[in-house]
Amino acid sequence: MVRSSGGPLQKLCENCGSLFNWSPSGTELLYYWGQPLRFGLLNVLSGERRTVLQHPTYELHRGIVSPDEGWIAFHVPLEQTRSSVFVAPLRQVPAPESGWIRITEGSGMDCWSFWSPDGRLLYFLSHRDGFFRCVWAQPLDFETKRSVGLPISVLHIHSARRSLLNWRSSDEMGMSLTRDALVFSLREITGNIWMAERER
Repeated sequence: MVRSSGGPLQKLCENCGSLFNWSPSGTELLYYWGQPLRFGLLNVLSGERRTVLQHPTYELHRGIVSPDEGWIAFHVPLEQTRSSVFVAPLRQVPAPESGWIRITEGSGMDCWSFWSPDGRLLYFLSHRDGFFRCVWAQPLDFETKRSVGLPISVLHIHSARRSLLNWRSSDEMGMSLTRDALVFSLREITGNIWMAERER
């Protein structure tokens, strides 16, 4: 780690798997490792590491800590064409599967969850309308984080030229929320067709 203004490098840890994102307070880093994939939090001040989410058989993907740092959202691939978004409480020991809260039903591809700044909405990418990687949001009960009502349609990008599907890998994508904006990277694909005649 190094300050944005410059200065000496600080080594945080070794063998920490792959770093994923910061906690909202900026005191911990979420990282993942292992087979199947699981998540841990690294305290950048003390160096303490703790496993916060794991499962003996499920691969856990795209974890993100809630604004109040009491919950973690993630998605689980169920089959090749199905995945479901879950929320689990953040504790000193990982919550068992029985403590996970299912946010989407898992009938299609629901993935890549991210929180609203107040923690009352959980955004996610889905192909429930027939086009993959459209943005939806699920209202949540503020205290229990259980779903309230139906998902809300947020953003649809159905063209081939500009699509969230145009990224080569999910690691190149990113979604961030402010109080009045959704910020994301969008790759545009263009092409030209040329014709040349052979000299006679």
